[in-house]
Amino acid sequence: MRQFVLPPDYDGSGSIRISGGDAKYILKVLRLKEGEAFPAVDRTGKRFRLQISQTGGGFFTASVQPSEAGAPPDTQTVLMQCLPKGKKLELIVRQAVEAGVSMIIPVESAHSIARINNEREGKKTDRLSKIAEEAAQQSGNRGVPEITPPVTISKLPALLSEKGISGLKLFFHQERLEKGSLHGYLKGDCNSVCLLIGPEGGLSADETDFLLASGFYPVYLGENVLRTETAAIYALGAVNTILMEKNEWKTDIRE
Repeated sequence: MRQFVLPPDYDGSGSIRISGGDAKYILKVLRLKEGEAFPAVDRTGKRFRLQISQTGGGFFTASVQPSEAGAPPDTQTVLMQCLPKGKKLELIVRQAVEAGVSMIIPVESAHSIARINNEREGKKTDRLSKIAEEAAQQSGNRGVPEITPPVTISKLPALLSEKGISGLKLFFHQERLEKGSLHGYLKGDCNSVCLLIGPEGGLSADETDFLLASGFYPVYLGENVLRTETAAIYALGAVNTILMEKNEWKTDIRE
C-alpha cells in the first residue's frame, strides 16, 4: 500500500479511528506500531500524514496532519470507456487508476455487447468504485477517481458539461479520420483531457459523426487491432507521457 484512502465520512478533524479490515491490514500486514506514521489521501486528492497514537482490539486511533507532498497534475484525465463484455471493465478501471486517471465514465455505444441495466447499475458502480479505491491505495493516485453511472454516447456532452469538464475531448479510432496528431492536440494548455475508447466492435459511423459534431477530435490508433482493454491503457499511457514531457520538447535536435 503506497497510501491509505480516508473513509468517505472523514470530517476533516485532527484524529481518526480506523477499524475492520483496514486496521487489520495496517497493524498486522504492514506491522505499523504506535508512534509510526504513513501517508493518506482523501477522495478529493488532499494528502495527509497519519500517525498511530493508540491501538486496541481490532482498531487504532491516529492523528491526522495535512501534507504538502506531491502537487496535483496540471491536467486532469477523464476516461470514457465504452462498455466491454464480461469483467473487462473491472480490469480497465484498475489499470486506468494506476495510470493516474481522474474520472471514469462507462459508456454504452451501438456496438457494445454489454448494455445498461438500470436495476443492476448501482451495484456495478459501487463495485467499480471499490476497485478504484484499492487501485488508488496501491498506486498513489491523487485521490479516488469518480466512477459515474453509465450513459449513452449521445448524453456524453451534457454529462461533461454537468461535471464542469470543458477541456480537450478525444476519441481513439481504428481508422484515420483526420490528419491531426496526438502531439498536435496536446501542445496547448488545457486543464483536462477526455479520452473516449470504443467497444470491441469499434465506434459506428453515426457515432463518429456525432462526436465530430460535438467537438471531439479523432486519434488514429495505428494498424494493429487492439482489444478495448488494451486500447484504454495504450491511450492513457500515450497522453500521460506527452503531458509529462511537453515542457521538455525541442523543435530542433541541435538545441
